[in-house]
Amino acid sequence: MDARTALDAWIDEDETPHLDQRGSSGKLLSGSSPTGYRDDVTSWLDFLDRNKIGAWRATPAHVETWLDSTGSGVRSRARYVSALGSFYAYAMRQGHTRANPAVTRLRGRPQDEPGLPRLEPGHMHLIRWGADQLTGASAERDRLFLYLMLSGLRSRQITELQVNGLHFEQHRLTADVWQKGGGTRLMALPDEIRTAVRAYLPVRVWRPPASGEETGPLLTTYRGNRLDPGMSPRTILRTALAYAAACPDPDAPALPATITPDIVAHSPSPFAPLENA
Repeated sequence: MDARTALDAWIDEDETPHLDQRGSSGKLLSGSSPTGYRDDVTSWLDFLDRNKIGAWRATPAHVETWLDSTGSGVRSRARYVSALGSFYAYAMRQGHTRANPAVTRLRGRPQDEPGLPRLEPGHMHLIRWGADQLTGASAERDRLFLYLMLSGLRSRQITELQVNGLHFEQHRLTADVWQKGGGTRLMALPDEIRTAVRAYLPVRVWRPPASGEETGPLLTTYRGNRLDPGMSPRTILRTALAYAAACPDPDAPALPATITPDIVAHSPSPFAPLENA
C-alpha cells in the first residue's frame, strides 16, 4: 500500500481512542492520538518524495537526515520520532513494511536542553549500583524496573509490559514494547535484563482478574495490579538514588540534584543498546 494511503487509514482507524491510549484516570493521554501526528508524518513523506526514497525502504539514517533538516530542538525531535515510530508500527502490523526506521536513539536526550541535568556514564553506572543494593520483598521487581529504565524505556513503556509479551529465545530476550500512539514494537533487551527477568518471575505476584501467572502486567503490586506509571517509577528511582548517594567508593561521581525517570531513560545506558528485533 502507498504510504500516504496507509497514513489516511491509520488516522481513520485510530480516531476512536483505544484502551491502551488512556491513562489510569480514563482520560485520553495528551498527544497520544495519532490524529495529532498527521502533519509530522506528512512532512516526513514530503521529504522522502523530494529525495526519491520509498517510505517502506527508509532507514534510520534517512530519518536522522530529515530530523537534522528540520533544525528542531530535542523535544520536537522526540515528538517527530514518536509520530514516525507509531506510524511505522501500524504499517508493520498491516504488513506494509518489515522494519521501523524511527529507532529510539534518534529521539534525542532531554538533558541536552538548557537547564536540565546531564547524566554521564559514571552517573548511570552508579544508579545501576544503587539498584543492585535493593533489598526487601519487592527488590527483584524494583531492580528489574530500574534496569528497564536504565536501558532507555520510559515509565509508561515499562508499566505496560505484559508477561505474555516476553519472548525467551535461545540467546536473547525480546519484548513487545508499548509505543505512544498505540501498538507495540518488538525489541531485543540486553542480557542484564534477561537475567533480571528470570530472577523476578518466580516471585512475581499475580492475582486474577488483574493478572495471571502467564498473563497481565509484568510488573505488579503486592495485590497483583499494574504499577502506577506516575508514582511508582519516582518512588523506585528515589530508593536507588539513596543507595547510590551512599556509595562508599571515593571515586564515585556526585549525582545531580534533580534526576527524574525520563532523564535516566534518555541518558547513556550502562547496558548494550536496545534494538528492534
